[in-house]
Amino acid sequence: MIPHVELPGHAANWTSKDRAAVAAGAGGHCRLQGFFFVHNHGIPTDLIGEVYGETQRFYRLPPTEKSRYDATEQSQFLGYRGLGRERSRTHGGTEACEQYRVGSTTDQLPPPVSVDFYHAPFPKSLELFAHLTCLADGILAACALDLGLEENAFTPGPGGGPLHRLGLNHYGASHPSAAASTAGYAMSPHIDLSLVTILDQDEPGLEVRDRDGTWLEVPTVPGALFVFLGDYVQRWTNGRHRAAPHRVRLVHRDRMSLQYKHRPEYGVVVRPLDALTGPGDPPVYAPLDTGPDYVAVLRSILGG
Repeated sequence: MIPHVELPGHAANWTSKDRAAVAAGAGGHCRLQGFFFVHNHGIPTDLIGEVYGETQRFYRLPPTEKSRYDATEQSQFLGYRGLGRERSRTHGGTEACEQYRVGSTTDQLPPPVSVDFYHAPFPKSLELFAHLTCLADGILAACALDLGLEENAFTPGPGGGPLHRLGLNHYGASHPSAAASTAGYAMSPHIDLSLVTILDQDEPGLEVRDRDGTWLEVPTVPGALFVFLGDYVQRWTNGRHRAAPHRVRLVHRDRMSLQYKHRPEYGVVVRPLDALTGPGDPPVYAPLDTGPDYVAVLRSILGG
């Protein structure tokens, strides 16, 4: 069963008392399963609907027009990932979906090529991106408080800039055959390279694996957003907070999802925190550099 958490309104208005209340409400779910729905998040429903409209209009464009926005390393992987562009990390084929990424960039990579160009078709998506960044910051502070840490324990000081991303994803009913996919799902099982992922979907399709190994269908819940933890929180907390494996099953009618991934600043090395390790609780996760290591993963799945 997927838990539900009531939030105290928009995260921009949370007080320290509010963040402590969110920690009390969500902390157990972070430790046990790593996923939950949030209600009363304060993000306008109409804005989410407008973002779906932008997404739908883009994916109705002809292939030649969409390909103008192809994601490359020079765009810091912002832009369009066409059907079959992303390689699976668990099987030999490709993922049966189209994707588009908007979001933050960093000065520590080669200068991005016309980043504004990649954002131009999605002004409402950028508005939603700002709301989700604020919400993820609040949830991340609550995660830290749940473990007895300072609110900013998972937000280290200034560096090269975070690589937060909002994914605008399209899973067409015909995509598996068009991508020659032989897998039994549209998106392979994986754990996100993120701190926190926040998702909305217009049709069911997302599945999440609980601690017992059972795959649960994530329903569409009007007005709620689905939150799940990623690799970086699991690694920083030395496993005290659980990253949630998830996948997307084959769909029988077209589906879109809005998937926000909250990430550390570029180049932060994520390793179990000293405060959460010791002689009786040694680190069980190796360090991971959220700069070059992360870019290497994107190169491997997007082909450069």
